[in-house]
Amino acid sequence: MSFMDKMKKAGRSLVDTGAKTMLKADMAFLEREIKSRKQKFGVEVYDSMQLLEVDNDMPIEEKELKIRLAFDRARKDIAVFQAKIDCKKDEIAVLEAEMLAAAAGGDHFAGDMAIPPPSGNVVISGHPSEMEYGR
Repeated sequence: MSFMDKMKKAGRSLVDTGAKTMLKADMAFLEREIKSRKQKFGVEVYDSMQLLEVDNDMPIEEKELKIRLAFDRARKDIAVFQAKIDCKKDEIAVLEAEMLAAAAGGDHFAGDMAIPPPSGNVVISGHPSEMEYGR
């Protein structure tokens, strides 16, 4: 192996490691977003229940529906974040496979590697606040 080949291999390893670190940072950010959304849900439900406790004219079914809608909105928002995390995990798996192949002496690129199976989550483009929630 020539000096240039060694330099290319070292440079590629450095780039792959940086990309993996960036993906992990993105995952940490998304996990914080999930936690934040759960906290927001708790505040929404508490406020709703506090108001509904005072309103004796509203039937119980309608009160339950309001709480259920808040839960459904939160669940959808969290599902979007979780799907993005799952995609990041898949990308990390591909990077690790490439790094292993490169360490073994192969010169493979992303197109040459077997991509892991999808997690089954659907990624929806757009921000959750722009979506309709069955209103």
